[in-house]
Amino acid sequence: MYKPNKKMSKLILENRSEIFRPSARPGRTPASVTRDILKVIDTPGMISFAGGLPDDSLFPIEDLKNIFESSVSKKGAKLFQYSDTQGHSDLRAWLADRYYPGSSADEILLTSGSQQALDLLGRYFIEEGSPILLERPSYLGAIQVFSSYAPTFLGINYGEEGPDIEELKYALKNSSEKPKFFYCIPDFQNPSAYSYSLEVRNSLSKLLLDSGVPILEDTAYRELYFKEQLPISLCELGPEHTISIGTFSKTLSPGLRVGWIKAPKKILKDLVVQKQSMDLHSPTLNQELVYGFVSSSKYEEHLSLLRRTYQKKSEHTFACLRKNFGESLPLQISKGGLFYWLEFPEEINTDLLFQKCLEKGLAAVPGSSFFVGKPERNHLRWNFSNASEEETKLGIERLFAVYMEMTEV
Repeated sequence: MYKPNKKMSKLILENRSEIFRPSARPGRTPASVTRDILKVIDTPGMISFAGGLPDDSLFPIEDLKNIFESSVSKKGAKLFQYSDTQGHSDLRAWLADRYYPGSSADEILLTSGSQQALDLLGRYFIEEGSPILLERPSYLGAIQVFSSYAPTFLGINYGEEGPDIEELKYALKNSSEKPKFFYCIPDFQNPSAYSYSLEVRNSLSKLLLDSGVPILEDTAYRELYFKEQLPISLCELGPEHTISIGTFSKTLSPGLRVGWIKAPKKILKDLVVQKQSMDLHSPTLNQELVYGFVSSSKYEEHLSLLRRTYQKKSEHTFACLRKNFGESLPLQISKGGLFYWLEFPEEINTDLLFQKCLEKGLAAVPGSSFFVGKPERNHLRWNFSNASEEETKLGIERLFAVYMEMTEV
């Protein structure tokens, strides 16, 4: 009977460790802080306001179940077969008609969530060292995916009305080469919850058109306004130089993983080929479920329910923050989206505050995660859409207790 030599086995294992030689990409792709935090939310007693999670009690599960049964009955095996890379033709036509007047289904590519849309556009535009413009702060998922392609980030400070236009002009003028694009979230931005004013939208669109720099507009939160609809989208202002990214993750269900890209046909053709090399196509059945729901009268009713529910949660969160923190934090009540962007005094390091909060059974995202270049360390992103009123009350009380401990040191 053969008996393995322990010394030989150890040597073989050591040699095998050299077999796996990864490219540079894994090393330059930062881990997602939010994804890491989600791993700990099942800890007993932990309350999480970290992920941008929609309220899952609002998912229209019965409607989706009925659509599934009806679609399978009508279309059968086709829903389980390979399909067109560009995606469900009727859903693409619906998107073009609803969000992009004057466009067609041929300008829409369906993706596996907006994260795949970002990756496809990173693949398309970015070469190592390419300068790209984005807001400061910006969506950490975009920072993560773009980082894997090793660009040079040019961050533009983002205030309550939108990006600093003078700073953007300076960056365009002084960049060693023309930036590949400007990535932005003009509507209830993640993490800041700010939205561009109409004046900023007009100025920014014209400036980037004149500079020959395309805009990548992320519309993930555009439908989640509470009272007043937002000004015209950047894509509507300048369709010739704007690529629009969207998702049903915040308005319907993130688990379905259905997003989209709207782009000029010439660009879209190349993006389709890139998607073919990634996953052939997004799940046909999921696209059918989404189309069946959004094309019915129930979608508008669903959006109205989301807006009412999230407005109520936002107001409750604001009231709890005011009750605990008083005037010590600058606060404005949210007008839409899923977040509050809490600004603490500069001496409060929210990386440390975050760690202390975890010890108290509270999870939120430290603001440093959302900055390219030198981070600001006195912000915290707070998601209000997923927690109950009691969880929100208790969570903010825990946050305030940690804050007081840090200010007393």
